[in-house]
Amino acid sequence: MSKLVNNSIIDGFDAEFGTLTSCVLVGTVGLNVAQTTALRSKLRGKNMRMRMVKNSLASVSFKRRGLEPIGGMLSGPSAIVFGGEGANEVAKVLLEAKVALKNKLVLHGGWSEGEFLNSAEVEALSKAPGRTELLSMMLGAIGGPLTGMAAQFNGLFNEMHGLIEALEKSKETEGAAA
Repeated sequence: MSKLVNNSIIDGFDAEFGTLTSCVLVGTVGLNVAQTTALRSKLRGKNMRMRMVKNSLASVSFKRRGLEPIGGMLSGPSAIVFGGEGANEVAKVLLEAKVALKNKLVLHGGWSEGEFLNSAEVEALSKAPGRTELLSMMLGAIGGPLTGMAAQFNGLFNEMHGLIEALEKSKETEGAAA
């Protein structure tokens, strides 16, 4: 390709990847068009994107942003997957796809929260609970004791109500007897 075309593509990568906070790099060497299209549709349904890249041009773009190790992870036909709630969610979807595609999809690595991840770390990240699960766990940890405390107060109020009614009855019977 001409230098002008290459520079235009690199500028496009800069614009597209300029706001990334995380991404996962995959190799697509064994995928056919139908499998790639199905994977892209699945990712799009979860607000994620898969961008096929020319490794040398993507490497230049990442080097400009100080993310040179990402460029070194690219080999063979590659794509960069990003979006959703971050690398954790992307890694989960890609690991499911890897199993469904009988390991034709290869995880090269990734980048999340300023850390570069190798393929094993991306797989480990996919097994960790996501943001939604962590929030649910936190709310459960906070809500559990509060629910127990509310039940205790409810029991005390019911007992107090019963004692007040018994006191009223005893006063009524004393008043009627006198």
